Amino acid sequence: MQELARQAKVLALVKEVRLRQPRIGGRKLQHIIAPKLAESGRQIGRDALFDLLRWARMLVVPRRAYHKTTDSHHRFRRHPNLLKVGEDQVMAKGSEQVWVADVTYLPTCGIWSLVITHSGIRDHSAV
Repeated sequence: MQELARQAKVLALVKEVRLRQPRIGGRKLQHIIAPKLAESGRQIGRDALFDLLRWARMLVVPRRAYHKTTDSHHRFRRHPNLLKVGEDQVMAKGSEQVWVADVTYLPTCGIWSLVITHSGIRDHSAV
C-alpha cells in the first residue's frame, strides 16, 4: 500500500513536469523531481524511475535521427539486375562498361535537394 502511494506521488510529479516539457527524458526527470521527493523524505533511483515510467507507459519514444528517402513501392518500372549470376549475367571486362546510378535527397536549409550520381562499377569513376 505504501509503495503504491509512493509510486503515485512520483507519477504525479512526472506529469506535472511533463505538462511544461512533454519530451523530457527519464534522467533529467530524476534530477528535477529528486528535491521534491527529498522534502518528503523519499528518493527514487534511476533504474527504479525507468521501471516505473515503463510500467506506466510514460517513457519518451526517441525520434529517428534520419529521414526515410527511399520508396521501393513506387509505380515506376524497376529494371532487373544484369550483374547477378544467371544466364543473362553481364561480365565487365574493362573500365567504363558497367555503370551504376543513385538518387539521393538531402535536406538543405529547410528544402530537399536532389543529388544524382553515376559511377563506373569497376574503376569507381564518377560522371
